[in-house]
Amino acid sequence: MKKYLVAILLVCFITNLNAQEKFSLGIKVGQNFTSVNNVAVDHNTASYHAGAVMYFSINDKMGIAPEVVLSQTKLEKAASVLNYLDGSAITPETYHLNYLSIPILFEFKPMQKLSLQAGPQYSILLDQKKDGIGNASMAFNNGEFAFVGGGKLNLGGFFLYGRYVVGLQNINELQDQSKWKTTQWQLGVGMNLFNF
Repeated sequence: MKKYLVAILLVCFITNLNAQEKFSLGIKVGQNFTSVNNVAVDHNTASYHAGAVMYFSINDKMGIAPEVVLSQTKLEKAASVLNYLDGSAITPETYHLNYLSIPILFEFKPMQKLSLQAGPQYSILLDQKKDGIGNASMAFNNGEFAFVGGGKLNLGGFFLYGRYVVGLQNINELQDQSKWKTTQWQLGVGMNLFNF
């Protein structure tokens, strides 16, 4: 399945380049608001993402938008009452999960300034850390497939975007029965650097 997806995308890219259709390259930065169900945390802290974006047009209404994004997930666990009583922990523990995410999105433009985007995303877990007492436990899978959907407002050379990301697989590396699945809101701003 992965081979077929890669082959289809390569054909689309080559077709677009040979036809000398529009190509653009840009950067983006924004915030993540992530939730991982069934993980014993008290709340989810805002984190960041930043990366490079490309766009290959198929026609004036449709195109393909692959991206390469560094993205962080933060999960915070408050200290327990026992930790407060014995003085062992008075600050919350924060789990930091750093990913390299690669979404490949289909983009449709119903209006000149508005684009709708949807498609698959694969994220590679680069590292995981835990602040507070103890070392980071290797509790999360090394990768995750997700589905992305959202919109983009084009403002000349700049754009604003909002997305919802739904994890499609269990990211729990532990041998227990609990299933951890991610959901994430992304909000951000970007800038087109080159248009061809």
